[in-house]
Amino acid sequence: MTDVQKEESQKTVVSFVFGLLIGGLLVWAFMGGDKDDKKPMDEKKEDTAATSTEDGKKADDAAAETPVTTLPMGDGKVVVNDKKAGREVVLAEVSYPIEEGWIGVREYNDGKLGYINGVIRFSKAGGVVPTAIPLVTPTVAGREYAVMMYTSGGDKSFNSATDKQLDTVFTTFRAE
Repeated sequence: MTDVQKEESQKTVVSFVFGLLIGGLLVWAFMGGDKDDKKPMDEKKEDTAATSTEDGKKADDAAAETPVTTLPMGDGKVVVNDKKAGREVVLAEVSYPIEEGWIGVREYNDGKLGYINGVIRFSKAGGVVPTAIPLVTPTVAGREYAVMMYTSGGDKSFNSATDKQLDTVFTTFRAE
């Protein structure tokens, strides 16, 4: 190996190591926790999930919840006022027929339910009252969707095999 090749190899190695150090510092700077944040990661995890498959594979943990502690109970009523196409469905008014479970959005074509596009957990005992349903894929203007509810298997993770869908379509809407 010639002196020029050795020198080029050394420059390459030094540049690589320097890049790793800079990259590590940037990741640490942007991903590092707040000094005042003492909660472990498990306690920070929200009880939400979104899915686009029938088998309930978790695809997204984004959610919109409020600190309201009283779950409105009733016969099961859902009103969706904001029907704009987007990545969430805002719940204007909801009364839940069960104390714990999931509320979700499914595609609705010609009176038939399609894929589950997103779900979020609700719980009377846990004080979990969602205000919106996060979606895996945005709703599309002109397409119809149905809002459904599911029982909870108790593990705070949505799975369409164990969290059974209630027989009622609580509301349908056409995205604008």
